[in-house]
Amino acid sequence: MRNQISCSARELGQLDPAMVESVVGGQVFKIGNQYFSDQRVSIVEINGTQVVAKVNGTYGVYSQTIKLRGGTLSTKCSCPSTEQPFCRHCVAVLLQQFHCGSSVSDSSKSSAPSSASSSPSPPLSAPESLDKASPASGEPAQTVDLNFREATLFIDWIQSAIGLLGKEASLPAVPESLRGVAREWVGGIGRLNQQFLESEEDRTDAQRNLQSAESMVDSLTREVATVKGESEAAQQTCSGLEKKVKQLEKSLSDFSQVTKERDRLVGKVSTMQSALQDKGAELESVAMTLKSLSNAIRNLLPSGPP
Repeated sequence: MRNQISCSARELGQLDPAMVESVVGGQVFKIGNQYFSDQRVSIVEINGTQVVAKVNGTYGVYSQTIKLRGGTLSTKCSCPSTEQPFCRHCVAVLLQQFHCGSSVSDSSKSSAPSSASSSPSPPLSAPESLDKASPASGEPAQTVDLNFREATLFIDWIQSAIGLLGKEASLPAVPESLRGVAREWVGGIGRLNQQFLESEEDRTDAQRNLQSAESMVDSLTREVATVKGESEAAQQTCSGLEKKVKQLEKSLSDFSQVTKERDRLVGKVSTMQSALQDKGAELESVAMTLKSLSNAIRNLLPSGPP
């Protein structure tokens, strides 16, 4: 189980029990605290920003790696638990780390379980006797404290482990009879394998995040292209509307001129109608006069034939 959460602390030692409990909740914290109280935690490596440990759980021994980098707390445990944001075993490790400080003595490292599947050993290093050997000096190298049986057991173990290196976190179990330098070599190989797998997981996570970011960039690029197309279409529409508005303004201007000309003609017609009415009245008056004159002439004429 592997999880990541945001964290404002700069070092793991700043994560006190109250802070851990506020994050995981009371029940998970209670179980993790019980594991810590029962001394089930074996610290393998510890510093201000990383702790590697083993916890003897209810159904077996589980491996934990907890890192604090760039404001992100990463927790990884080999257990099958679904507890969020991290499991009881990581709680126990954080409590152990808080109480024991940022360093672990060599004796505490050597007290961890001896099997390769339950506890990484110290980093691989050449024995002191080999470091002192100098082929260039011409002196014979000092012998390593390694008997034939241990060498045979080591060769058998390394042959069975070769196919798992870089692939599996759990290497073949180390024979109990394998002691001394050979056991240190086995522990070193297990530790290097663990570090390699962790770096591969970090690389995979980084690659996954990069792919997610690239997908987001592609999506945003498509959205920008869509918005750009819509903007261009809207701009063309606005340009067409602007032309129509200008045409309408011209039409309104022409209509205003027509209206003025119509009003002038209406006024002229009204004047002509008034003049015609006046002439009609004059003609009616002349007609009345002519009618009266006609009646007068008729009265003057004799009434019968001569």
